[in-house]
Amino acid sequence: MTATLAPTAASCTSSATTSLPRRARAAAQARRVLETVSPAGSAASDTAALLLSEVVSNAVRYAQGATIEVAVARDDADGTVTAAVFDSAASMGRGARRGDAPLDELETGRGLDLLDALAADWGVTTVGDLGKWVWFRVTDH
Repeated sequence: MTATLAPTAASCTSSATTSLPRRARAAAQARRVLETVSPAGSAASDTAALLLSEVVSNAVRYAQGATIEVAVARDDADGTVTAAVFDSAASMGRGARRGDAPLDELETGRGLDLLDALAADWGVTTVGDLGKWVWFRVTDH
């Protein structure tokens, strides 16, 4: 079963989607899919690769199900890269930030901070009780 939420760059000139096993190497596989539509070297592509790794890693670590879906697109007109990762957990967990440790002592839990700092826009779109898409957009600007 695949829920759909394609990256929505209106004048997207290249895009790709894939289903990946929910395993540790999924982040590297997702980066390779990204490189097919947005080769490394631009600020947007390099930032998208970092953020995609973070979002996929969160899905692998915290979500449910055997697979995750990855969708990526690049708008060559303005350099915008949009990516989305679907997993079968219908809500966002609290992740590594729960507990009593001060934030500056945590060794994990920085992925959402990176999205806040580096993405032009990002969010979570739930698909009923089927799961959720975590998506982001980055630009060359």
